[in-house]
Amino acid sequence: MIKCITKNSGGSIMSKTPTPLQPTDPDKNTSTILGPMSDQATVQMDLQNEKCYWNSDAFSQGDQISVDGKYYECSYGRWVEVDD
Repeated sequence: MIKCITKNSGGSIMSKTPTPLQPTDPDKNTSTILGPMSDQATVQMDLQNEKCYWNSDAFSQGDQISVDGKYYECSYGRWVEVDD
């Protein structure tokens, strides 16, 4: 399967399908990783445009990644675990 990964003008990686990545590197910038969210999770709207980082690569709201068989979505500057 071919996956398309591009960087937008702001330098963020954009992805239409989950991007496979390596586990986090403690020497690089990675946003907070959260477990699965409930339907009644509270969201801080001031974080709506916050980017997520994984090993210092920037991702936009809604981008998804896969790492070691787990899937995460960028949501308000944090990675949230999602079902595959």
